[in-house]
This record gives sequence, C-alpha cells and structure tokens, in this order.
Amino acid sequence: MPDSVSFGMEFTRRRDLAQFIRDELEFYDMPACLFREVNVRRLWQAIMRHGSSSYGFYLDHKENVLHFHGLTEDEFNESQEEF
Repeated sequence: MPDSVSFGMEFTRRRDLAQFIRDELEFYDMPACLFREVNVRRLWQAIMRHGSSSYGFYLDHKENVLHFHGLTEDEFNESQEEF
C-alpha cells in the first residue's frame, strides 16, 4: 500500500497542483481516472479563499489510499527545514 510522508509542497498555480496529483497516481500505479474525484478547480478556489490548511482529500483504489492535506504556513516551513 502506498504510504509515504512527503515533504511540504508549495503550488502557485492550479495546473501545478493538478500535475502533482496525476504524478502521484502514476507513481503508485493507481488509475488515472481517480483524478476526476478531486475536482481541482473547486479545491483550488477554496484554497485561494481560505488557505490550504483546511483542505485535504484522499483517493483510494482497492487497498491503496493516497492522502493529501494542506498545511499551515508554520507547518510548511517546518517541513522544509527537515529536508
């Protein structure tokens, strides 16, 4: 099962967030059609209005689950210090 603790990522464009999600699905050999479940446009709009720390989602396929969650600025900065 995919289980990774990735470092924080900063996205300044919706397109970059979408590509990251697609890349993760491919990396974990999960169906590309799961991407549609995210509704990146709506997610990006909400993040732009309220910040990313309130938003997250998961994609599951069989026994595999990819979990994404937003970070506060402090959490993001801390994750960057670890690498």
